[in-house]
Amino acid sequence: ITTKSPTVLPVIATVHVNQSTGHFPSPMIVHVQVSQGFLPVLGAKVTAIIETGHGSQETLALWDNGAGADTVKNDGIHSGYFRSYQENGRYSLKVLVQARNNTARLSMRSPQSCAMYVPGYVNHGEIVLNSPRPEVKDKEMEVKIEDFSRVTSGDSFIIPGVPSGPLPGKFPPAKITDLKAKSQADHILLSICFFPADHYKIRMSGNSMQLRDHFDKATQVNTSGLMPKEANFKETFEFKPETLKIQNGTKVYIAIQAVDNANLTSDISNIARARREYYPSFISYTINVATIIVAVVGAAAIIHIF
Repeated sequence: ITTKSPTVLPVIATVHVNQSTGHFPSPMIVHVQVSQGFLPVLGAKVTAIIETGHGSQETLALWDNGAGADTVKNDGIHSGYFRSYQENGRYSLKVLVQARNNTARLSMRSPQSCAMYVPGYVNHGEIVLNSPRPEVKDKEMEVKIEDFSRVTSGDSFIIPGVPSGPLPGKFPPAKITDLKAKSQADHILLSICFFPADHYKIRMSGNSMQLRDHFDKATQVNTSGLMPKEANFKETFEFKPETLKIQNGTKVYIAIQAVDNANLTSDISNIARARREYYPSFISYTINVATIIVAVVGAAAIIHIF
């Protein structure tokens, strides 16, 4: 790896897997950390090339989007599941990292603190508000860097127990773990990173336990308008609960399953919750207070007269 200036640190890619010995048919998790110094590099395209002892190769796209095998979005660590086992023995890894058309960025953001923000406190019976939490946009904490290309050889792993004959049928789609939901008027807006699948099953319930233990008996959501544009990227899907009346304070629990063209179904996703919150507008509140004041003053005047 070379750089144009001796004062500029090189962009490096570090490869590792979650374990040195796997177990068929469980997937291996491949991680590639792209960094410059101690800072993560974002916007690169990362592809792992996995080779068997006999020279057969498989390519695997790795993502830094916080979904699937990737734990945290935009931390410079690209991850992916590898399941395409062909034989017993050792598998070696080689990684291609590319940044083209000024897509690479250096993240200056420090790891987020796990401390909870406290909006205020009580002092001698009075509520004292703290300063608002500062909001920093991601783009303000990112610096563009030059295009680059890296090829890195890295970790290896051993897979035993692969059948010598024809391999078993396809694996089901991966479990969706980043489903989020929020209520908007009488609709529910879902945010999700879709995995490759033929179609999706979305069900909802007012009881999270029912959704977890009896998913197929929960209320089905019409997904005819659900057409993901591209896998492994976050998209939104909005629907109106037809059989569930949304009122102030109503909680709705939603989960999703991915189904492939062989009718294999993923595990039930994480359960997301949407809650309808309604607050009266300031104008109507002001009118009501003014009306009350006039009524009280009028009543006092009448009492004074008599």
